[in-house]
Amino acid sequence: MRTIRIAGGVYAVTLLLALGACGGGSTDSASNPPTSNPTDTTAPTVSITSPTASGNYATASATVGLAGSTSDNVGVASVTWRNAANGASGNASGTNPWSIANITLVLGPNAITVTAHDAAGNTRNATLAVSHNPGGGGSLSGSVDSSLVNRNSLNAIYVYNGTVVPDDIGSGTPPLATAPVTQDINACTFSFQLGGLAAGTYTVAFTNQAANDTAANEAIVFLGTAQVTVGAGGGAIHNFLPTRRLQVGAMHTLKVPSAAAAVALDGDVIEINAGEYLNDNVFWTQSNLTLRGVGGGRAHMRATVLIPDSNGMGIWVTRGQNTTVENIEFSGARVTDENGAGIRADNSGLTVCNGYFHDNENGILDGSGVVLIEYSEFGYNGHCPPSGCTHNMYFSNSVTRFTLRYSYSHHAHIGHTVKSRARENYILYNRIMDEADGDSSYTIDLPNGGLSYIVGNLLQQGPNTDNSTIVTYGAEGLSNPSRTLYVVNNTFVNDLGSGTFISLAAGSTATVQNNLFVGNGTIVSGTATQVTNRSTNTPNFVNIGTFDYRPTAATPGIDQGTAPGLGGTFNLTPTYQYVHPTNRQNRPSAGTIDIGAYEFQ
Repeated sequence: MRTIRIAGGVYAVTLLLALGACGGGSTDSASNPPTSNPTDTTAPTVSITSPTASGNYATASATVGLAGSTSDNVGVASVTWRNAANGASGNASGTNPWSIANITLVLGPNAITVTAHDAAGNTRNATLAVSHNPGGGGSLSGSVDSSLVNRNSLNAIYVYNGTVVPDDIGSGTPPLATAPVTQDINACTFSFQLGGLAAGTYTVAFTNQAANDTAANEAIVFLGTAQVTVGAGGGAIHNFLPTRRLQVGAMHTLKVPSAAAAVALDGDVIEINAGEYLNDNVFWTQSNLTLRGVGGGRAHMRATVLIPDSNGMGIWVTRGQNTTVENIEFSGARVTDENGAGIRADNSGLTVCNGYFHDNENGILDGSGVVLIEYSEFGYNGHCPPSGCTHNMYFSNSVTRFTLRYSYSHHAHIGHTVKSRARENYILYNRIMDEADGDSSYTIDLPNGGLSYIVGNLLQQGPNTDNSTIVTYGAEGLSNPSRTLYVVNNTFVNDLGSGTFISLAAGSTATVQNNLFVGNGTIVSGTATQVTNRSTNTPNFVNIGTFDYRPTAATPGIDQGTAPGLGGTFNLTPTYQYVHPTNRQNRPSAGTIDIGAYEFQ
């Protein structure tokens, strides 16, 4: 064991809160990064492009046809579909492109999920929400570019009769209806939908502020407005597009990301065509950038040689504030001091969606302010030269809030799978593992405490782990303002056969509730309030050997949990459950809550 040291009818829809919620300081740092697992673990991509790519669609017809595209590193074997509203399912025609004719709809909402399958069994989904309202008035739906969305605030569409200057609810012309802007499942895209509109012309406005008092004039700022005509019974679509967009790729004037960095302005959306970009190391100095891979797959930033000392930090270094990175892959980052990263965040605010970080010294390093990572994969990053260790991800105590959700972090080499010194940590609905051959240290390391929530995760340490503790809290001193930890409805598996599931520093306040602990070892080292947890060596999962920890009817803990209530102001009751790879689904709610990360059905 090595000790790791880190130097129908018109209606108003209630506004919905978009879900949203550290480095420097770590010299945790091999000249040669480890090689990834040679088996195919890369999931295909799938997108729905017809009848809309916005994620929402409304129709008076009783059926709908879908079409779209897929991609995969080896090849897509098949495409299937399912309508959750009526349980109907089937196979698409073709794979890339694919099409589905005449899916039967039920009255009202329909959630149609299209799944791409490769020969290795990897899958990925795309979902279209279809509203079927025959004769129930017109509808309006569309997308909002993620560059306009505030993931930590309320995002909404306001609809007004006629051509007006939009205003708050409390003065001027009140809105006819409002609708939330919500994030599409397993995607970095946002959309809205409302129905029951009479035929006519409307003013449609987007905001990421919310009225706190619907009887007062609160001077809401609208970031985009448009006049939209809705036909009788027809579905109108309006998309709110980015303010300014730069395009990067072989067919564009800007061939590589560094060329875009030289001309970009604050607030730009930079779309990078899918494909490899070799040794193109970039300092991004602008603020409020959205850096997005497009074209049916991720854009791959691949380092094949030592990153020059003129950069000396990582493949991408973000120096501006509030950077969003979507659909980008980073691999091979190495620097002279052996502490390089796929992304080195050197300023406040970082959002990563659908990222893939592998075979780097660090996946992501550093950051400050609010950091959000979602729908992303980290694997085979990290090592431990004499100067310290590197990790799949590491965030310094300059981060005020770190959120990791719906993500897959695995096979960190010697370093930690997740490490955060942030003042607040929200680790929600992830799969974090060594699996059969990993040799990481801690699965989750929160060395300085902080207000922390570990909810709904699959957490496993393998037989080759470099440290026998799975979750550790406060191991380097409880220096953050809060010393409070909540560990709720997780599934822990210890394949080492000994060690500790949760280690708590003296002085911490911890609640450990509704967790399923599989394997031998100390459940909690330290003092915690422990409520309705279960320990077993016979979990009877769907397939523990392939790390499929979904329960069967024989899994211990079904209907044996207790309502976790609130942890401070945070609702501890799990609302989602992890779907592999890097996805989520609603967690069913049926009577007494089950113990563990899944609800049995």
